[in-house]
Amino acid sequence: MILSTCYRYFLGSTIGMLLLSGGPVASASDKASTVHLYNWEAFLSEEVVRNIETEHHLHIKETYFSDESVRDELLLSKRRNSIDLVVIESVRLNMLANQGVMQPLTEIRAELKSRFDNRWFEQCGDYGVPYAWGTSGLLYRKSAFEKPVDTWLQLIEPQEQLRGRVSMYYHPVDLIGAALLAHNKDPFSDDNYDLKLAYQALKKQRPYLNSTDYVLDAVDDASLLESTDLAFGFSGDEYVLNEFNTNPDGEWQYVVPKEGTFVWVECLAVPSGIITKPQTKQAIDYLTRPDVAAKNAQDAWFSTPNSNIERYLDKEYLSDPVINPSPELIEKSYAYREVGDYGLSIRQRIVKDLK
Repeated sequence: MILSTCYRYFLGSTIGMLLLSGGPVASASDKASTVHLYNWEAFLSEEVVRNIETEHHLHIKETYFSDESVRDELLLSKRRNSIDLVVIESVRLNMLANQGVMQPLTEIRAELKSRFDNRWFEQCGDYGVPYAWGTSGLLYRKSAFEKPVDTWLQLIEPQEQLRGRVSMYYHPVDLIGAALLAHNKDPFSDDNYDLKLAYQALKKQRPYLNSTDYVLDAVDDASLLESTDLAFGFSGDEYVLNEFNTNPDGEWQYVVPKEGTFVWVECLAVPSGIITKPQTKQAIDYLTRPDVAAKNAQDAWFSTPNSNIERYLDKEYLSDPVINPSPELIEKSYAYREVGDYGLSIRQRIVKDLK
């Protein structure tokens, strides 16, 4: 089963809450050859885990976090010392690094730099190594539209027949960013005019919404999901929606709008307060090796940040427009970046007012 990066907590919540309740990640009897990886559910190929154990007698023991806040709470506590390696989005990685809870990987990054496309490599900063990337975009039921959806304006300025059938994610950054992209603005702009433009657009959109929560929160609410035809989402979400879809004519499609989008990057990183053992470095080296990275990306079905590995990838993967958006589309898209304090404050006020 293929899961989106942003909803792997659907399967991992129980284990994530065990972590927060103080349950041990690693026992004292664990061997030094074990690397404890804190990861999203279904974000690492089971075959890759078996292969590294066969080839290097190295065991990767995964523990799953339920969502980013669960992961961050653990990393900000002393319990991070029970983790050798963690998968974390680049912006959040660098914010946590500034708080002193992540350690720089200068030597490892220098050794592995040639394996990556530079645009993804730079996103992880000095504290991580690229692991996966993906996009934000639009999810829509194909049966509800005569033509394919292809622009953010169709979400921000819905047609009348979509009244009460639109799901919008009221996250301060993503919400305002989508409205700004619809008007060909920088989604991370702190400009007062831009933020006012986004607010006015979202205010007009409000009567068309049936939800202000992340659309995948509706997978356990059949009536809400059935009353949704258009939603903000992330690459991979369509697989989850289609798995839970009970309407044979209600297939979901994902698209990156023609104006461009936000691009996220997940990194492999090491918490501070521990010595980076040789086995952890070996695991990072193995997981980013071209043939292994290709296998992992195909099995977990995410876009790979590795460069020049096409010979290891099959035609289905290479031809998937979600996995491989056109270079022109990515060129005019925006990497997630930290919003300034002022901009974040205004965004939070907008969300509060609209709700």
